[in-house]
Amino acid sequence: MAKRISGADRVIMALLTSQWPDGRCVLAYAKHGAMAVVATVPVPDLPQSDSSLWEVAARHVPGNSLNESEAYGRWLLCTGWSMSVMPPVHGLVVKDEPWSLDVLKTAVLKEPGYGSDGVHVGRMTFGNEEVSDRVRKLLT
Repeated sequence: MAKRISGADRVIMALLTSQWPDGRCVLAYAKHGAMAVVATVPVPDLPQSDSSLWEVAARHVPGNSLNESEAYGRWLLCTGWSMSVMPPVHGLVVKDEPWSLDVLKTAVLKEPGYGSDGVHVGRMTFGNEEVSDRVRKLLT
């Protein structure tokens, strides 16, 4: 069973091309203590929305990396963090909304990056159905 963490921090979400040319998922970025959270937000009747971010990172990071966790973790952290620097035009930002994360991977970095000691990667869900409806609209 996956580890579960929860919070109500600001969450920034946007579409991410998870499989070229037309596979899309909603990427979410939040902070949880000293760690970042980078997750997909699955939509139950849209199976393509539940992509493996670890596999997406694997397709973008050079194959000769000596430390997969460090390399994939940094790529995912950079991808999520960049949305906080330049929020996506057609994205979604929610504040003070309870969320839960099923942690699939955790990458603790050798040295902090982008203001975090590492990244929890997984699937994020929201307690508020209105937020879930807004996420669905990003994909449709």
